Amino acid sequence: MTRKNQISEKQLKEKPTPAYLREDYPYQAGGDAIENLDLLEPGAAYEIQCGKCQTSIRSQGKNIKRRYERLCVSGCICCGNKVFVVKRVDMKM
Repeated sequence: MTRKNQISEKQLKEKPTPAYLREDYPYQAGGDAIENLDLLEPGAAYEIQCGKCQTSIRSQGKNIKRRYERLCVSGCICCGNKVFVVKRVDMKM
């Protein structure tokens, strides 16, 4: 029997929590919400967070603007909400 076959059905259904959503993760998004997305820095990391269910998406620089615009049209992937907050991720430890 291979290792893959030994994994229980319950383990296959459970998805691990992404590292950046854990409380002990050192790189948290913070500060004031960014309202003018044209001022984003190219290499900096940013987080888009749903205002209703707190689902988060992270990306870098200008990519975050495209994702934000798509989410505002389609809504949150979890709850359908169309209100989001963008914050910069502090990459300093």
